[in-house]
Amino acid sequence: MKVNYVDGVCGSGKTHTAIKKISVRVAAGETVLYVTETKKLLEQTKAGLEKLNVPCGLVVAPKQSSWRKQYKSVVEEIIKAISTQAQIPHVILCTTKSLIRAAHEIPDDIKLPLYIDEGFIVAEGNEIISATASEAQGLMVKLGLSDKKPEGFDGKGYKFPTEHRDIVLHALNPLMVIETQLQKSKLQWNAYLDLPKFCSKFSEVTLLGACHEDTLQYYAFKAAGIKQVPQDWSLAKEHMTQGTVNISYVLENAEWRTTRKNKLKDSELEDIALTFEREPWDDFINVNQIGGEGVAINVKSHGFNDFSKHHHFMDLHTQMPIPSTEKFFRERLGMSKPDIRKASYHYDRYQGALRTSLRNSRYDDLGTEDLYYCFGDKGTALYFASKLAPWVKKNIYKLPIDLSIDTKGKATYSNKISESKTEQNSRGRDKKRLIEINPNMSRLDEALIYLRDLRRTAKDNKEDLRVGKELLKQIAKD
Repeated sequence: MKVNYVDGVCGSGKTHTAIKKISVRVAAGETVLYVTETKKLLEQTKAGLEKLNVPCGLVVAPKQSSWRKQYKSVVEEIIKAISTQAQIPHVILCTTKSLIRAAHEIPDDIKLPLYIDEGFIVAEGNEIISATASEAQGLMVKLGLSDKKPEGFDGKGYKFPTEHRDIVLHALNPLMVIETQLQKSKLQWNAYLDLPKFCSKFSEVTLLGACHEDTLQYYAFKAAGIKQVPQDWSLAKEHMTQGTVNISYVLENAEWRTTRKNKLKDSELEDIALTFEREPWDDFINVNQIGGEGVAINVKSHGFNDFSKHHHFMDLHTQMPIPSTEKFFRERLGMSKPDIRKASYHYDRYQGALRTSLRNSRYDDLGTEDLYYCFGDKGTALYFASKLAPWVKKNIYKLPIDLSIDTKGKATYSNKISESKTEQNSRGRDKKRLIEINPNMSRLDEALIYLRDLRRTAKDNKEDLRVGKELLKQIAKD
């Protein structure tokens, strides 16, 4: 079994080239599946196809009363579209997640070519923090991942809020393999797509992605024994510009990790943002608006660029996996720690940074503007610099700001489960009271951890902390 992949840096024209190639296939009588990560990107691709007079059908989830019904509806619509594809050659567009959830229902006698344009999540993991070990076991049973029912289990009271819908939908999908582990009242889970079974549903699979061998999907296909065949679309493999690319970073001796942000005060984050802003004396794009400064954007980048006139970018966001998922990536996908760091952090920072004008600078139309970037640590800055042509003028330097956390010691993951019966009882009470205030609270786990840490700090300082209704109301706000 094999998959094709197209390598080209961000902004090299993968999506636009794919549109042209797909239009030729449809004109020759084929129906083609095209998927990417969001509805907005699908609509932009659809517009590009329609300019070439290519018939298209966009399948997105209709509005439903719940995400479970929405999931069921979109799966039904995708299967319906695929099952009736022979009526007229066209392009079926849907999100990658929706196709993954629908793929097992595709009739065996229908094999369409598939183009996956970035955003292909082949493996992920997380954890659910419950009030008690019994509740965590009950959630396992309700997911169909265990037959061991806790004492008094009746199936009621074991609910999954919106923030945990991924594990619920993975459990419904025969093509997803789920591994779980109970740590007291913490349910850790990791899920991965059965890639051989998924790929067998299509006549061929073509992946479009910048720097393919740096991605998680590369390691997942490799671990699954699927041959990955490069396709030469004559796309740029490096970025170029006549301007100077100034690449700054905050930490010299340490990695910017999830816990780094937690250890910094708001005033320190603001200082970082303002120090960077003073460097180029200009407005800048700031992922998640760290420090409340700059123009906030989403992390991901794509072939359709919304910020082509911006020349300044800051990204201190991080999506490093939790320890149990990092271990899963090492053991299941054969990744080393540097591989995981590159795929989970460096690559996403690079993707986000390429919202700026650098991606529009081409050999036949070189940009002349100086560009300014700021990343969390030196390793990320050097990774970004490695994507520039060797002859591009680069200035890589530490931002003139010092933080006490810039040491050679690495941060450890601080989100440990409740360490005592007292903390477990408090967590259970907090959970109940927060849900009463806001039944649809989307960040319940974070709120519970915040309250736990608040109590620990008060205890360490020998203070009397009373968690009253007013405090809970503030925390329950989304």
